[in-house]
Amino acid sequence: MTDWSAGYVTEINYSFGFYRELSPSFLAFSALVRGTDEPSFNRERLRVLELGCGQGESAVIIAAARPEIDYVAIDFNPAHIAGASSLARKASIKNLTLREASFADIAADESFGQFDIITLHGIYTWVSEENREHILKIAHDKLCPGGLLYVSYNCHPGWTPVIPMRRLITDVADAMPRASVPDRIKAGLDILRKLAGTNVQAVAGISGLKERIERISAMPLNYVAHEYLNSHWTIFHSADVAVEMGRAKLSYVASANVWDVVDALNFTPEQQQLIVDQHDPSLRETLRDIITNQQFRRDIFIRGPIPLRGDEGRERWLDLRLALTTRAQDVPRKIKGPIGEVTLHAPTYDPVLEALSAGPCTMRDLISLPAIAALSSASLQQAITILIGMNVLAPALPVANEATRVKRTEVLNGVFLERARFSTDHNFLASPVIGAGVSVDRINQLILLSQRKKADPVHFMWGILSAQGQKLVKEGKALETEAENLSELEMRVASFNEKVAPVLKQLKVW
Repeated sequence: MTDWSAGYVTEINYSFGFYRELSPSFLAFSALVRGTDEPSFNRERLRVLELGCGQGESAVIIAAARPEIDYVAIDFNPAHIAGASSLARKASIKNLTLREASFADIAADESFGQFDIITLHGIYTWVSEENREHILKIAHDKLCPGGLLYVSYNCHPGWTPVIPMRRLITDVADAMPRASVPDRIKAGLDILRKLAGTNVQAVAGISGLKERIERISAMPLNYVAHEYLNSHWTIFHSADVAVEMGRAKLSYVASANVWDVVDALNFTPEQQQLIVDQHDPSLRETLRDIITNQQFRRDIFIRGPIPLRGDEGRERWLDLRLALTTRAQDVPRKIKGPIGEVTLHAPTYDPVLEALSAGPCTMRDLISLPAIAALSSASLQQAITILIGMNVLAPALPVANEATRVKRTEVLNGVFLERARFSTDHNFLASPVIGAGVSVDRINQLILLSQRKKADPVHFMWGILSAQGQKLVKEGKALETEAENLSELEMRVASFNEKVAPVLKQLKVW
């Protein structure tokens, strides 16, 4: 039998999920923070290519919420493409092309055209050197001048101590070729747990190994399989990735982890000065990785980057539209960075959050308010960057054409809600305001579905759950009686109405 997997796990499908770094508006903001122009500004149409789309949930959500984008998503697993294609058909999404193809196929296809944005999330570490060469050829041939490429990967030094542990998991799995993937994973984790409980020098030197093992054990098995069991698994130094991308004429410009640029969260004054003293950009990134013990990078490269200068950059910031993705009162006022806990400065953050709680608005709108006008541009921009890094705020799309976007996302979200009857696969809904996914768990999706059906939400949900032999879990324990489950559902409906519904309405998810 022919093995088409190229060493990649195919016995178990990849997990569903939405990754905000794939959103063009989020990538545009990440570039703006670093003062760099990017391809989506003032474009009536965008062509986006996602390499290795997995289950395609991000592709479907973005395409539905962004009708001006011609979105092409490829994956070599036919089950992934079949599932994503079914979802796209049911949601009547016409601007999304899903294609079962390898990186070699796309690299060799001269009719594929060029793209403004190419993205690959959770791919680069887990493919062979040969496939990375195909990716570089795609970037070289099919990314237009000025185009943006986003790539994420596991990196040194955060992953360095874990390399032997990962090898142990794969060796255990390889010694059980006839066992199922879940059984092979469980066997590998079992040995790791036993090892962590013994006095082994190599293990004792790995800070937080026990906690890491427990985190892995709690993850979905399909995610763990794709993270740890692939034949190819390369941990990179960021400088080496920059060199590889340079062969495709790409220059590093920014991190899609926007907190990375807020030095006050990441470095002491002495560390900041050490970084500033280095003239080589690649060396500065290496120092950043070492100081923060970075283990996963989200890098943005541009083919011919153009700096935003003076008033041009300021105008981009002023035109930036923003939307809260949680209630203002639920935003944590303390955050933890590599150098410790930081308290958000109330005179800066409180008026910003209060203004945004009234609905999406632009930075220009914000600075017109007396409580915010006194803030310096640098302070306001840093506050916005930190809030977006916290994932409580998101870049929003222009008001123009929002009605069209609403109609499209309503259809897709309806498909997701119907699927929530039977599955916990989809935990995101599409927002036409931010052009991206919003986290909404199964219970809250069922509440939304009950409202669409004009049904009592508590009994509607209990009818679905009880018919499937399912019970709610509270404080780690399953609720046994019907009365307990109904009471818990009533509490969750009340919490939804108080905390979730107002945000979903502002984001026009509901």
